[in-house]
Amino acid sequence: MKFGSSFTVPAASTTVFDLFLDAPTMRACIPGCEELERTDETHFRGRLVNTIAHVRFNAAFSAEIVGLDAPHEVRAVLQGEDQRLGSSIKVQATLTVQPDGDGSLVTYAMELALWGKLGRLGESIVQRRTVEVERQFVEAFTRACTAGPVELPAPVSVGARGSEGAVSAPPSAPPAPVRSAPERRMSPLRRLLAWFRGRGAR
Repeated sequence: MKFGSSFTVPAASTTVFDLFLDAPTMRACIPGCEELERTDETHFRGRLVNTIAHVRFNAAFSAEIVGLDAPHEVRAVLQGEDQRLGSSIKVQATLTVQPDGDGSLVTYAMELALWGKLGRLGESIVQRRTVEVERQFVEAFTRACTAGPVELPAPVSVGARGSEGAVSAPPSAPPAPVRSAPERRMSPLRRLLAWFRGRGAR
C-alpha cells in the first residue's frame, strides 16, 4: 500500500528537520508511540500501540535511516512485530522539508506492508486510519514547532485520583454491627410462679 501527503508548519525548515530526527519530540507527536529512543546516528527503536478497526496491536519496532540529505530529505525503513497478534509491519518512507514563506512545507511518501491479522483488514480500512493518525500527528507536530516538544501527561495511578484530578476520599469504614439487647433472664422464683400459673390455666 502506498500513501503520500503534505502539510505546512509555521517554522523554519532547519528547525522542522531537526525535530523530525529528535526522538523525544517524535514520541510525543506520533499517536500511540509509547517508547522511542535513538540508539545511534542512524538507528531508532520503540513501541507502537494503536487500534485499527477494533484490532489492537502492540508492536516493538526498529527504524533505520537509509538516506540523509539534511536539512532537506530523509529516507527511513521501519519494521515491527506484534507476536501476540501474529502480525508484522514494514514501512519505507521518504520525507522532504522545504521553505514555504514564513514556514515549511513537509511532504512524505510511504510504502506500507502488513502481514498477519493486520494484513487481512483491507486497504480502505488501513487508509482511513492512516488519515486520522496523520491529522493527530500534524496537530501535535505543529505545536512542537512553535512551542517545543509536546509533553505527554504523567500517568495517574488507579484509585489515587478521580476523573477530574481530585484526590478520592478513602473508603468509609463499614458500619459497626448492631448488637441486640441482652435477653432478660428470669429468676428461679419467677420461673416457679409462671409454672404454677400455667398449671392453673389448664
